[in-house]
Amino acid sequence: MSVKKYFLLIALVIGSAVVTNAQPGGPGEEDPGGPQSGGVPLDGGLALLVAAGAGYGAKKAYDYRKNKVKSEK
Repeated sequence: MSVKKYFLLIALVIGSAVVTNAQPGGPGEEDPGGPQSGGVPLDGGLALLVAAGAGYGAKKAYDYRKNKVKSEK
């Protein structure tokens, strides 16, 4: 990727971050959405992500040991 294209891409990313504003209104204006709830529950998705990471790590460790044994023979 050329330098000009790289700088153009960076400018577009920074520019889009400035243009997109997720918070409605400004100081002193009412929030039409009502009161905000507490947070996002992270029960099922987080457990699946941890399980997938553990499985991936176990597979990589198994493959590493398997290749290590082959190279020693």
